[in-house]
Amino acid sequence: MGRHSIGRATRRMRNKFAAHDAGSATMAGVALVCAAALVLGLIAAGGNIVLRRGQARTVADLAAVGAAQALWYGETETPCVLAGHIASANGGAIESCMVDGDDVQVRARVATQVPFVRHVTAQARAGPRPCAATEAVQHAQARGHSACTGPCPRPIRVMQPVF
Repeated sequence: MGRHSIGRATRRMRNKFAAHDAGSATMAGVALVCAAALVLGLIAAGGNIVLRRGQARTVADLAAVGAAQALWYGETETPCVLAGHIASANGGAIESCMVDGDDVQVRARVATQVPFVRHVTAQARAGPRPCAATEAVQHAQARGHSACTGPCPRPIRVMQPVF
């Protein structure tokens, strides 16, 4: 066997293997694109859930504070109806609303754009904080004054969400 015959045999073997490998890089490229699309889709879904969770917390806080303030000032007989209006105006809905004395506890729901997680929920509680707990009152009391007295029939209170 001469030098030329070994070269021809090597070329034939190389051509035979090259014919079997035709298109394998295309399949690897398609698999890589599919994997990247899946990862990007999962990241987008997770981001949407995180954003909607924050929106649900905001809706619950606003609805609870609004309902507690309405209850405190006697502006409405049904503070939970007001909480529902506040929630819907901010892109959510009320799942539950409970009045406990001067406090209102609200559970709000916000829809997501993720197929398997239809909505996220958040809960908030709001009510009056006693006047003695505020910094301004503590400062006034330290100077010997009382900030909780005056013409108001009730002591001055600050509305706050309670987490």
